[in-house]
Amino acid sequence: MSFEKDEPFDLRQYLRVINKRKTLLILPFLGVVLTVMLGSLFINPVYQSSTTILVADPRLLPRSVEKMAASGSSREHISTLKREITSRDYLRRMIRTLQLDTNPRLRAKAEQEKENFPDLTVDEMVERWLISSLRRKINVRGQGSDLLTIIVQDTDPKTVVLLAKTLAQVFVDETLRRELSGVRGALEFSNEQLAIYKQQLEESEEKLRQFREKMIWQSLKRDVKDQENLKRISSLVSATEADLRQAEKTVTTLTIRLQNLSSGEPISILDNQVVEMETEYYGQAQQLANRLINYTWRDARVISLADEINRLRQGIRMEVGKKCREATNNDNPVYCEVLQDLELAKADVVFYRSKWRTLSDYVNNYERSLVQGPQEELILERLREEVDSNRKLYQMFLDQSQAAQIQEAAHRTAAEGKFRIIEPAMLPLKPVKPNRAKLAMLGCVMGAMLGFALVFLVEYLDHSLTTVEDVERYLGLAVLGTIPRMEMQGTKRSKKARVAIFIVLGMLVAVLILILVRQRLLGG
Repeated sequence: MSFEKDEPFDLRQYLRVINKRKTLLILPFLGVVLTVMLGSLFINPVYQSSTTILVADPRLLPRSVEKMAASGSSREHISTLKREITSRDYLRRMIRTLQLDTNPRLRAKAEQEKENFPDLTVDEMVERWLISSLRRKINVRGQGSDLLTIIVQDTDPKTVVLLAKTLAQVFVDETLRRELSGVRGALEFSNEQLAIYKQQLEESEEKLRQFREKMIWQSLKRDVKDQENLKRISSLVSATEADLRQAEKTVTTLTIRLQNLSSGEPISILDNQVVEMETEYYGQAQQLANRLINYTWRDARVISLADEINRLRQGIRMEVGKKCREATNNDNPVYCEVLQDLELAKADVVFYRSKWRTLSDYVNNYERSLVQGPQEELILERLREEVDSNRKLYQMFLDQSQAAQIQEAAHRTAAEGKFRIIEPAMLPLKPVKPNRAKLAMLGCVMGAMLGFALVFLVEYLDHSLTTVEDVERYLGLAVLGTIPRMEMQGTKRSKKARVAIFIVLGMLVAVLILILVRQRLLGG
């Protein structure tokens, strides 16, 4: 039978052709399906794990500006982050973290290939291979304008989880480091200058102390008791200054901690009662300094005043805690406890500064009375000015360092809210490849296409006359009669056998597809 362009379309004619050539249709169909399904059994399963990262922008923009910016800048930002995650620096850091470059097999292969790449070291070759392999396994997708999904595929389910988790953490850590680089640079500079001027302050104070001792020993107008009292008060000045510095550090630490605990505006607890108690507490500092000048710590008058000061400190702490619990409805006890410690530390700073100033004034006045001539007075004044200058510089950089620490904590909190992992990587329970259901459908389609192609190709090349119409059309002869086909008994049995074979093969294919689909549904 041949197909000509001017022939009208006759569906029955095509069905007769398909029925006549059904063997050529069924055999390729079954062969392709069986080949695809059996071949899928030899494909290594591939597992997939993913993690989602929030890359929100905390800046508050007007709604109209946000809509205009979302279409362009957001997509460009997400695209840049996608390229950055799979960049060489990020992958190199992940390799170092997981110690992937210590694989003995990979290093042995690099040793063998070293002759072909003389300009590269073994470590560089291993790193290049690992980066190339990781880029084939890693895919980064953007979801909207503020979400990134890192997808990792590998034949080992534990490996995909480890790679996804590590790469996401590397991205978050590196982004936080970059966000805080400016603030951290200012903090490091302040700390360096703080250490320098702290050393200068200690050296100038040591010079002043030695000069004072020299003046005391050279003075013949004072008795031993006055000298011992001056030494004791000088020690109190140094101890009070150390307490003052410790209180300032405590204020900085507690301020940062309170800022991390706060979820909104800070709570104000400075009412009239707290202010009055703090004012009384500050006044006690000067009284305590005056008693320490005249008496020792063992004196009953000093002990009674110290006990009164301790009771006043506890009263301030209790009152602050009470006001905080009332403001928060007792919903955040940890916040109130930190707030109590912070307010008490602030009060201690003022207390120790007042106490230190009173004791220092006494020492300075006493030293003036020991000056024997203008030369000693000039030296003493110069040493005092040097100490005061270094102390002011030290205090300036101390305040700057504390402000930088607070600013770093605020930036870190904002950055952690901007870049965080909202959906961590999970261990996959079943592979994503091969998808045997899709392969079965693809095999059926390809088998059917191949079968139909063979049927029509053979029919197109077949020029035999099979119908009365073909004889009359191509030979121009009238048909006087036809002889029906006589099928022998053996021919019938052979035909039935072929049909049985096709049925069995079809059932095998159906059973195999059902088994694979069932495994797919059950997570096999």
